[in-house]
Amino acid sequence: MPIKNYAFLIKADGYPVRGTQTTLPGDGFTTHIFAASNIAALIVAAQNFAQNGIEVIETCGGFSDTDFDAVKNALDGRVALGRVTFDTANQALLTRFMTSP
Repeated sequence: MPIKNYAFLIKADGYPVRGTQTTLPGDGFTTHIFAASNIAALIVAAQNFAQNGIEVIETCGGFSDTDFDAVKNALDGRVALGRVTFDTANQALLTRFMTSP
């Protein structure tokens, strides 16, 4: 069965503590994006997504292991949860970018 409802969670400073959300409708596929600087708001958003028919949720690279585990525990296996990661070469590029003046 193809995925029809997907959500992406973004955690980064600069987004509202309570979060902001947008939806990108497609032809038979909808992406829901929720961004916040606060993990508690992201957990609530993930739980709401799970209750409202989202089939897959992914988290951005801004989630620490602790943040990811908090979302995972809150979902309690109701929805597949994935995370964005970087391979070694791209992690080095990201680190270099983030530490340059």
